[in-house]
Amino acid sequence: MTAEPESQRSLLTGLDEAVALLGAMSDREALLRVLLGLLHRWTGCDAVGVRLAHGEDFPYYTTSGFPEAFVLAETRLCARDAAGGTARTPAGRAVLECMCGAVIEGRVDPSLPFFTSQGSFFVGSTSRLLAEAAAAGLPPGTRNRCNAAGYETVALIPLRAGSRILGLLQVNDRRPDQLDAAAVAGLERLAEGVAVLLARQETQQALAEAQALYQAVFFTNIAVKLLIDPVTGRIVDANPAACAFYGYPLEVLRRLSIWDINTCRPEEALKHMRAAREGRQGVFHFTHRLSGGELREVEVYSGPVAYAGRTLLFSIVHDVTDRVRAEQARERAEQVLRHDLRSPLAGIAGLANHLAGAGLGDEHREMVEVIRETAERLYTLVGRNLDLQKIEQGRYELRPKSVAMAPVLAGMARETASLAHARQVRLTLAGEGFDDGGAGPSVAGERDLLALLFSNLLTNALEAAPAGTTVRLTLATTPTRAEIVIHNHGVIPAEIRPRFFTKYATSGKKDGTGLGAYNALAVARMHGGTIDWESEAATGTSLTVRLPLAACAGAAQPG
Repeated sequence: MTAEPESQRSLLTGLDEAVALLGAMSDREALLRVLLGLLHRWTGCDAVGVRLAHGEDFPYYTTSGFPEAFVLAETRLCARDAAGGTARTPAGRAVLECMCGAVIEGRVDPSLPFFTSQGSFFVGSTSRLLAEAAAAGLPPGTRNRCNAAGYETVALIPLRAGSRILGLLQVNDRRPDQLDAAAVAGLERLAEGVAVLLARQETQQALAEAQALYQAVFFTNIAVKLLIDPVTGRIVDANPAACAFYGYPLEVLRRLSIWDINTCRPEEALKHMRAAREGRQGVFHFTHRLSGGELREVEVYSGPVAYAGRTLLFSIVHDVTDRVRAEQARERAEQVLRHDLRSPLAGIAGLANHLAGAGLGDEHREMVEVIRETAERLYTLVGRNLDLQKIEQGRYELRPKSVAMAPVLAGMARETASLAHARQVRLTLAGEGFDDGGAGPSVAGERDLLALLFSNLLTNALEAAPAGTTVRLTLATTPTRAEIVIHNHGVIPAEIRPRFFTKYATSGKKDGTGLGAYNALAVARMHGGTIDWESEAATGTSLTVRLPLAACAGAAQPG
């Protein structure tokens, strides 16, 4: 093997020492500033520069010796399309122009004299290159601005760290042949070391930013946050809000396990943590114990995070004690209300039954029958109050029977007749569904819930209808569905339209709760149905309820 010349060994030693010197600099600006000074001194060339990746482009990060106009004209490598935007390949990648772009993208051919085996571009005279036949081998998109600016010697060295190209090292001089192959090889060795240093700085910066983000997200926040080992249950870390909530100093919390604060059994807690770690469940309700023994109801949002080489659970804890206690108080009040209401409603229904047999005339007997039906339905609905909550939560199990719709709708019309009279509105029934002996199409469902659905919608329609107009209730049948249309001449207010079926959406009604349409849609969906609406000033408002027909219409429950 031929020994290296003394001058080359000296250069390589100097380059290695330079890389070691640059490696001691943690600041990118300082590193590159010193690098440019070393390049000037070693090469004796007029101008040096460094391009670094920025988004899809590789603009100059720093230069020395290049005219400002040259830097401004050359800094962008991304080609422009006809519309002035960034030109792209069929794969969607930005097209990089110039020889710099070719070197960065690896579009080089080492068999050509102006490319090295390491993927660099080197020429001692750009004028000779452009004049010779070899110029035909230049990559497409070459701009030749270095030659136009008077630079003869040009070396473009990729800053490669592993398989990544971080940027480009550029050395230019207006004199020809200021660099030889040995000098370019030395520059390639230097570029390799600089690229490793830049990649290391990127990693260190990313770690510092991640740590800062962790500090900001985890510690600088009023929400209670815990990091928990899902295998051992140990509390790995906690933020100041968690320390304040649980009443423990941080060093004490870090010595505790989750079952020191969670009242559920350890094996149950481990089961929940496995579910959170595997992504099968992310929200939990627990009872947590504070340092003083006080119990608090909490909702915990928990999911896996990678931390220090292991998978932990990042948990955000919300204190919902006040909400839970309010719900419990409301449930107790509703239990009392249900108990206290059912007795008088049963009494009203019983009295109506008694009056029905007391020799009343037809008109009064019909009124008594409406009173009895209304009292019995209210008695049933009071008892089913919890069912509505289950429907809302998706926990209700429907027990469907075949229900004839004409009797249900006629009953709702009788019940709301007094409201229609008070509002000076006429209520009519229409459609072929009321013309076949009173049964009409049958749907699979629960009669009481379907009655609630149409009671809510019909009441809303009567309250929205202008005095002197008609509310029309139409029942029709398609091959697969019963279609019920409730039309009134009122218009849904603009502010309500985007949230018509949203809970508590109401407008213009003094005592409106905003639950009628919301509950109606929940019941319709549970029965496999839909509700649509149209509202125009010229035509009024139509609500269309579509419910699947029962499989056996002959089994309809009359009345």
